[in-house]
Amino acid sequence: MSDNRSNYRKNLKVGGTLVSGDKELAFFTKNVSLSGFQAYSTDAGPGAAALETSDMVYVRLPELNLEGVVAVLWTETDADGVFNFGFKFLNMRGVDGSAYRYREFDQDLPASSRDA
Repeated sequence: MSDNRSNYRKNLKVGGTLVSGDKELAFFTKNVSLSGFQAYSTDAGPGAAALETSDMVYVRLPELNLEGVVAVLWTETDADGVFNFGFKFLNMRGVDGSAYRYREFDQDLPASSRDA
């Protein structure tokens, strides 16, 4: 886990689902920032064990009306068997009426270029 934070993190616990291949893993966020989130799952079964750093997976965050593709930044299992992981947003979009859109490559462009 890195301490080089580029965005403010908001402590926020919301449920989500990670989809990797034909497996789904339920999780809860610990904190969320503009560029990603930290989460945990008590279901550290085969879906969690298969995650590796830099994998790209699909996530759903229904309480935030968001879904999309994220990259796995790190994973670890603590002594209690809780699976912890960090994700970086790559391509997220709003659902159910949310107009939110986040694409990693748009973040490097000047604001006037993004809206074109």
